Amino acid sequence: MTDPLAALRERFRARTVADRVELERLAGGDPTGEDLRRLVHNLAGAAGTFGYGALSQAAAEIDDQMAAGRPAEAASLDRLKQKLDEVGGPAS
Repeated sequence: MTDPLAALRERFRARTVADRVELERLAGGDPTGEDLRRLVHNLAGAAGTFGYGALSQAAAEIDDQMAAGRPAEAASLDRLKQKLDEVGGPAS
């Protein structure tokens, strides 16, 4: 049986490379910024949908931190970068 989400999953996986670059840019600025929060929130949902549970969990951890009014923690950002690299490959 063919996976009906295979093409979408592959597009998501490929997009994680750009998301990794954007995460690096945003995390180097304001760790409480709305753009950073939007990125990790969207990553948490999409990664879970496409079966990347560890990536989803790493993004949700940061989303939860920011939802509580705290800045994204450096260790959490590093974990998310690692998970993005595992799914899409390291950013060049």
